[in-house]
Amino acid sequence: MRDFHANVRLMAFDYGRRRIGVAIGDELTGSARGLATVRTGQAGSDRSIDALVAQWQPDAFVVGWPTRDDGRPTALGPAIRAFGEGLGQRHGLAVYWADERLSSHLGRERVQRRGNDPGLDAHAAAVILEGWLLENTRNA
Repeated sequence: MRDFHANVRLMAFDYGRRRIGVAIGDELTGSARGLATVRTGQAGSDRSIDALVAQWQPDAFVVGWPTRDDGRPTALGPAIRAFGEGLGQRHGLAVYWADERLSSHLGRERVQRRGNDPGLDAHAAAVILEGWLLENTRNA
């Protein structure tokens, strides 16, 4: 279990073949909110993510890690691992991995069909981050 001595801001990612959901949260409140959805592999996707990192200045990253029911990684695992490791290296921040099962399903409950809603993938990233915070900051 991670021991936080100060409020730590975390940025989370729900990586998919077409889109990457981005969320921000902190260990003090244990809550997170979706920020944006970025197209995967599109020219400028790294720049878009880097701009969010510069704006929100997280202390670490949490990346959703998909597994099958038996615990083995899914076919998307290698691409997600490369994304997370590259992100950590680019920004010099720690990367934590979080179980992302059911994150899209639970993220649907947060979607608002109006205004500046960041989209399902961003809400899924928020669910991933809140689950990681719940698991890793208990009794901190």
